Parts: sequence; C-alpha cells; structure tokens
Amino acid sequence: MRKIIALLLLPILFSCSSVDSEKTDKELKGYYSYMADAAMFIDCETNKKYPIAFDGDNISLEHAYLEVVENAGEKIIVTLKGHFEMRPKMDGDGKKEFLIVDKFNKIWPHIDCVKNLGTANLKNTFWSLRELNGKSVKKYKSEKTIHLLLRNDNTIKGFSGCNNFFGQFTLNNDSLQFSQVGSTMMMCENIELETEYFQTLEKTNRYKIYGEYLFLYNEGKVLAKFESIYFN
Repeated sequence: MRKIIALLLLPILFSCSSVDSEKTDKELKGYYSYMADAAMFIDCETNKKYPIAFDGDNISLEHAYLEVVENAGEKIIVTLKGHFEMRPKMDGDGKKEFLIVDKFNKIWPHIDCVKNLGTANLKNTFWSLRELNGKSVKKYKSEKTIHLLLRNDNTIKGFSGCNNFFGQFTLNNDSLQFSQVGSTMMMCENIELETEYFQTLEKTNRYKIYGEYLFLYNEGKVLAKFESIYFN
C-alpha cells in the first residue's frame, strides 16, 4: 500500500518541481529588439529566441530601449532578471515559451554577447561627443576631439569645436545641471556647432550612462550622446 501511495505522489512532486524551476528568476544577458508592438529577446548563453510578455518590468525595458535605439528594430544587449512561462501564442493556436521580465537592469548600446559589460564613470572620464540633438558630429572637422570632462571638484572642462571651455556642474542622483560655462574667444568654421553645444549644456537637467555611453537629457528628450575614450 505504501509503495502505491509513493508512486502516486511521484508525478505530483515532479510537477511541482518543474513549475518552481520555471518561475525561478535568472540573471539574463541577451539581445533585445522592439518593433511594431512586438519585443524579442535572444539569450547570449543559449542563443534561443523568445517573445517578451507585456507584464512584469517590461515597460522599463521598453522605455530604456526607445531612449537609445538608433534604428527601428535594432538589437541591443540588455541585462535583466526574468523567468520563462508557456503562454498562448500571439498569433495562431497553441502555446509558446515567453520571457517575463521580473526586473530590468541595464541596456548596453554597442556591446555584443562576447564583450565585457564595463560601465564608465561620469566623473574623470574623457567623454567624446558623438551626437548633438539627434545629429552626428562626424561631419565636423576639428583640430581636437570635441569632448567633455567632469572633475571630482564639480568643475568641467572640454573642447567645443573652436574653443576650450570651462564651468561647473551640480549632481544629485541622475539629475545633472551645468552652470557658469565660459570659453576662450576663437572663431572657426564650427562656431554654429559650438553654439548649439553650449545651448545643450545649458538645457541639460538629467543624465544616464549605458555601458560606455553618456546621454544628456532635458526631461525625457535626448540632447547629446558621448562615448568614453581611454588613453594608454
């Protein structure tokens, strides 16, 4: 009789174990993409592709992606905590394995599955300007790299296309504001770019760092994008 009861309990025990393992949070790293109201995740470890459910912390992931994506549907590395569940397909019959985002961590532009996820520091990093108000600055020719450096003493210095500049900044969590910005008085062909650069610094009230990229914002609008540069 005891053997019969034990055998009857075995399927229940295995069933419970399977459900628990499905709902266990995992640290995940993979490519995220979003297009036409559909989000996908490709796991770096297994190379499997999963649709992403709309619940959980999916909205935080989606917002972060839309802030930094350059081309619609582009795949960008993300890190998160999540689990997998079998759910009805979005089209057609049957079920499919979905990723549920339990906790979004970070998004890492211009990183791939094999690169280490290094994160640059806001201060004492040479930030090279890449985009200004959505426009690339590659077309501008300059004798020096257009850049920004925030020092530990809350002062800034940099080069804006024609002139060296200096000033101060105030930092509070992700709030960032620049003040008392001044510069030398040289004229050159990049003077319009320089003027726009200074106006951008004046408007900035928030920042985020994704991997090796610094984004300056005015509320929810991206004003400028910088890349960290390291010198040997």
